[in-house]
Amino acid sequence: MSSESQNIDPENSAGASGSQDNMPCPNCRAQMPQGMRFCRVCGFRLGEGVEEYTETVRLDSKGQATASAGHLMTTPFGAGAMVGAGASQVALGKKKRKRKGPHWIVWVILAAIIVSVAGGSFLRPFSMNIGGPSGIGSDAPKSKFGTSKFVSVDGGAMLDAIEPPNGPADKAGLLGGDIITTFDGQTVKDDDDIRKLLASTPVGKTVEVVYIRDGETKKAQLTTINEDEMERLNEQLEARPEGEGFIGEGTNLDRVQVPGMNIYGVQLHDVRRNRPAYISGLRDEDIVIEFGGLPMRTRREFELRIERAIPDTEVKAVVIRNGERLEIPIRIGINN
Repeated sequence: MSSESQNIDPENSAGASGSQDNMPCPNCRAQMPQGMRFCRVCGFRLGEGVEEYTETVRLDSKGQATASAGHLMTTPFGAGAMVGAGASQVALGKKKRKRKGPHWIVWVILAAIIVSVAGGSFLRPFSMNIGGPSGIGSDAPKSKFGTSKFVSVDGGAMLDAIEPPNGPADKAGLLGGDIITTFDGQTVKDDDDIRKLLASTPVGKTVEVVYIRDGETKKAQLTTINEDEMERLNEQLEARPEGEGFIGEGTNLDRVQVPGMNIYGVQLHDVRRNRPAYISGLRDEDIVIEFGGLPMRTRREFELRIERAIPDTEVKAVVIRNGERLEIPIRIGINN
């Protein structure tokens, strides 16, 4: 066979095909049978574009096992195979090491729970020593005097009012307006001094109290109590079957110095009409200096003495009106 007969003309190769349908090769333009995917002239393969072509990978049995394991480790979001079987065992090993013991924060939480359940009882022996040599700690009972509050004034600490009934100050005969100058032998210059002295005084101790009332120095013996006893005494008054006393003196009251006298009283400014005080004869601008036979030197003392009065009983009030001293009996009503 001659060399000329062996050369194929790309443009005329259709004649050898007869009447078969042909198509040109996209690469060399040679005619090739319709449906053939391989050009016999240039070797071009049809359909090997990026979108259609998938490379065929042939693996031996060992490779197939590895590939299968790798396939199983493929992430579900197309991130590709993570690691092989060997690497997966390493990852599992790391997880196991992390589980050897609880994190430190777990121990902190457990300790907090134990302390809250125990109520901090194991800390109490230490807290009792807090507060200096006096041995008075934050948990130690505090001595109570039996007053609504102390007020700093010139020369000492003034009692605002005596409460509760039958408390330490009440039993000692003290009244609102008394100025404490000495407590248990210690000088009292202001309310801070008396508070510090009470904090260092054991509950139940009897002490001497020096005080000033209407310019006169007096002494009294006072026995302190604790907070629980204070609350019990207050509850007794609230639960009294007779109820609390009431006269309708109003809320606009002032502590004033009585004109021409070296004493203080409680001035009325809003006596309510058709109430026991008004019906009995009390009027606005009257200065109350006594109630129930006791000196009234502070507003709060006057209010508490009215509450302590038994309803439907008569109590005498002494007032100063336009410089004149008047005694007015008041029929006590009930505060409901």
